[in-house]
Order: sequence, then C-alpha cells, then structure tokens
Amino acid sequence: MFLTRFRQGIYALFAWARPVDDAPAVATLPPNLLTLFYQMSRREQQHALEVLATLRANGATHPALLQAGLLHDLGKLRAPFYVWERVMVVLTEAAVPELAHAWGAGEPRGWRRPFVIRRQHAAWSAELVAAAGGDPLTVELIRRHQDKLIGAPHTEADHLLLALQAADDAN
Repeated sequence: MFLTRFRQGIYALFAWARPVDDAPAVATLPPNLLTLFYQMSRREQQHALEVLATLRANGATHPALLQAGLLHDLGKLRAPFYVWERVMVVLTEAAVPELAHAWGAGEPRGWRRPFVIRRQHAAWSAELVAAAGGDPLTVELIRRHQDKLIGAPHTEADHLLLALQAADDAN
C-alpha cells in the first residue's frame, strides 16, 4: 500500500507534464457527464482515466461502473486538494484513523479542510452527477466508493462497488 501511495504522490507532482488522453472518457460518458469530467483538475482526470483503464483491464463492461470510475472524485471540485494535504491525510489515517475521520466533519475550512475533502468528496461527487442527470446506479457507486462493505456482496451494486474500489486503490 505504501508503494502505491508513494507512486500516486509522484504522479500527482508531475501531473502538469503528463498529457491527458480524453478519448476513453469521450467514448464512455454521455455529453452531460463528459462536461463534468472536463471540469476536473488535470491530475484528477489522469487518475480517473487510470481507474477506467484498470476496470477495463479487469474485464469490467458495465456502463454505470465505468462512468463511476471516471467521476468518483468529481466532488473535489468544491475544494482543491493539494498534494501535501493528501500526504498529511494519508499519514494521519494510517496513524490515528479515528481522528482523521472526526476531523472530516463540517465545512472544508481551516486546517481540517483536507480531512473534510477526503471524507465528504464522495457525497459531493454523487450530488454533482445526480444533478447532471447521471444514472442512479452510477450515482450510488460514486456515493459509496469510500464505504467499506460489511460482509459478502449481496447485490449487483455491491459487486460493482468492490470492482470500483479495487481499481481506485490500485491507482
């Protein structure tokens, strides 16, 4: 996990130098959702495309899952999430997860801002996709993308959620 997070940090630092090939997003998202994709930061677009590529490499074809892979971090539009803040949140979550979770309540202001973004961006993303007319299953997957599934998956949404989480964690 550490190496994955380290690689993610390096990728984020050099996002400005890597091109964004939006062709997979164009082929996956309807126009109303593609507009949202283009509002994301360059780094978030790159991450979303990496998640999409991982989903496809793992055999995923469900449109709601693929769209969720591209838009699950859209809510970070509400408050930019800088690399140093991500590092602080990840380290805090590893050392004292209860505090990191508690600090994520409220509005994204002050020193707690990165914790709030981390905790609430999934709900924000789901709200934005729903408001744009996104598929209800896509919205559900996005809303739940940080939730830990308790027990075995029971529904199609649970199975798709596990696929989304695995692809997100890998990237």
